[in-house]
Formats: sequence, structure tokens, C-alpha cells
Amino acid sequence: MVNKRFSLHDAYSFGIKSVINHFSFFLVAMGLGSLASLFFLSLIGVLDYLMFKDHFQALIKTFFHTMSEATGAVHQTGLTLHDYTRQVLPASISKRLIARDAVSINLAGQDFKSFFQLLLPVAFIFKLFVDVIAVGWIKMALDLQDEKPVSYDYLYKFYYFVPRVFIVNFVLFLATMLGMLFFIVPGIFVYQRLRFMKYFIIDKNQSMLQSLESSWKMTEGSVVHLIGYTVFAALVGSLCNIFFLTVFFIMPLAYQVDAHVYRQMVK
Repeated sequence: MVNKRFSLHDAYSFGIKSVINHFSFFLVAMGLGSLASLFFLSLIGVLDYLMFKDHFQALIKTFFHTMSEATGAVHQTGLTLHDYTRQVLPASISKRLIARDAVSINLAGQDFKSFFQLLLPVAFIFKLFVDVIAVGWIKMALDLQDEKPVSYDYLYKFYYFVPRVFIVNFVLFLATMLGMLFFIVPGIFVYQRLRFMKYFIIDKNQSMLQSLESSWKMTEGSVVHLIGYTVFAALVGSLCNIFFLTVFFIMPLAYQVDAHVYRQMVK
């Protein structure tokens, strides 16, 4: 049974009105989040340089060569792309396929060890930091639905939801990818049934298992309409790729609309 439990028109009408009424607030909130993200990205960039400084010139050369010719090789302990193709293809073919290595970078085992010991943990911390901000935006959208006052401290004050949100997002990703392996459709179905897990955690402080059960139950019969909503939201979001400045309107709009769809369905 198909069960339409939300109005896309109502969701976007509310979202547009909410963004217009709080535009300056959203603009400052986006600026604060961007500055904090820039700090972490700069830190990762510094760590990248410190780990790969012995190869820095070669990496720069590789980048510019790849941008212009889309060739080159990154290899470990002496095995280049050209060397590899010679092992698996006849010499006459490999010579024509990759006649030369534009750039060779020797990434030793220590480089990879440094990567896993230092860069990955920092990247993981950055992901959690981004999740703190995203949780704040969701909570902000939910409270605006209820006509509650919001403030800039929403960007960090709900950090205690992040571990659960991180795990359910990872579960959703794995379930969707596994579903995609079975002719794509199961992956789309699973994503739509579980997409509101994080909302139940943030809105109702549910456990991870409770949020899974709640999202699955709430979206029963609504998958077709949720797919239509997802496609439409993606089309609206694509405007940011065409007109960059629209991101300052469309990003908060996406949170407001998504929260409104959730609120309509959870009633």
C-alpha cells in the first residue's frame, strides 16, 4: 500500500518562509561553521605536508601534469604504472598504452604508516566535528518547526548526539551499499526506510535500535513519495553547482524542508 504522509508543497513553503525570516541568522551560522571547518582542513593540510614533504615537489609536479595530460604514476617501492602494465600485458600493448611515466613518486612503507597513524585519526576527528555542526542544524530546524527560539550555540551544544548519529549514518551507508549490490533498487528502498534514524535520535533522544525501528515503521508505504522528494531535493541542490551564491539559501532550506517532512510523517 502506498501511503502519502507528507506534502512537498507544504514542506518547501515552510522552508522558504523560514529561511527568509531567519536569513541573517543562517548566514552567520554558516560563516561560523565554515571558519571552524577551515581551521580543521588547514590542520589536515599541514599534516599532509609534514608527512609527505620529501615528496612535495614531485606531488606538485604530478598535480599540474595530471591536470594537463591526465597521466603520471604514483608507486610504492619502485613499482610504477608502466612497470605494472608490463607485467600483466604484452610488451607491445603496454608500450603503446603507457609509453612513459610522467612522474614517479616513491612512497615508502613509513609514509603509509604515518598516514594511518596520524592523518586518518585527524580526518576521523574532523568528521565528528562536521557531524556536531550537522546535528546542530537539524536540531535548529526541528525547533524552528515548533516555533522555539534558536541560537548560535546550536552549532556545538548537542555534541552528545554525535556518537549515535555517526553510527546510524554508518549503518545506513553500509545497508544502502549492500542493497545497491542487488540491482540498485533494494539499496534505494533501504535508504528511504532508514533515512530518518538520526531525526529520532535528535528529536526524541532514542537509542540506535529504537531509531532504526521508528524510521522503518514511520516510512512504511511512503517509499515512492520519499524517492520523489529525494529526486526533487537533489535537483534543487544542484542549483548550487550552477549558481554558487545560491548555497547560502539552499543549504539552510534543505535542513528546514527535511525537518518539515519528518514532522509531517511522525505525527
